[in-house]
Amino acid sequence: MWEKIRVIFTIPELRQKILLTLFLLAIYRIGWQIPLPIVDTDQMTAFFERQDEGGLGRVLQQVAVFSASQLSQATIFGLGIMPYISASIIFQLLASVWGPLEKLQKEGESGRKKINEYTRYTTVVLCIGQSWFYVGFLVANGLVHEEFLTAAGRLSFAWQFTAVLTMTAGTTFLMWLGEQIDEYGIGNGISLLIMASILAMMPRALLELRQNMTKELSGSSGEIGPDKLIVLAALFIAVVFGVVFITLG
Repeated sequence: MWEKIRVIFTIPELRQKILLTLFLLAIYRIGWQIPLPIVDTDQMTAFFERQDEGGLGRVLQQVAVFSASQLSQATIFGLGIMPYISASIIFQLLASVWGPLEKLQKEGESGRKKINEYTRYTTVVLCIGQSWFYVGFLVANGLVHEEFLTAAGRLSFAWQFTAVLTMTAGTTFLMWLGEQIDEYGIGNGISLLIMASILAMMPRALLELRQNMTKELSGSSGEIGPDKLIVLAALFIAVVFGVVFITLG
């Protein structure tokens, strides 16, 4: 295996593609850590830790993993790539039932480019709507610095617009980043962004798994015991087998 990896890096063009892809993914991970200026990160962390008991925090954590987003921290890439994926799904479904789009799809490369253009515009619209409601959620739950609020306890329109524009620009940048990986990197840019999000969460997930198993073995109130770990491992193997089987089919 190591010999194959070494051979890959001896090919100049392939090495350049890999290094460029890693560089773009590093940019994505840096932006993941930059919060919106209006957000009180301490209050936000405490809020979602409290919500973990009711399940909301964990739901948002799972959404973050599979959509390359960061809703529990409200970063500039907080919406992730999910609006683009949603827009793509919308147009794929519409193309099968709406005549004009179906006609465009049958036009070949020019038609696909036009549909991709519509998808990008729809992504921006979805980002504006989602980020507007999300910023409203932050204000309603007291997760915004008080100096950004008006006397009535509301966020001024200027700061609301700035936050919405920032999150929208963040998702648009991720969309562009994925396209650059497709064109100049090793391909599958959107999938690689999601993969980077999953890999970044793995150390924390493994640590939590170890802590839960330690509690279970010591007689404390651990949530995951050896029996559940075996079931999880079996499910993981089954999912991998299913994906490989379908891909080869």
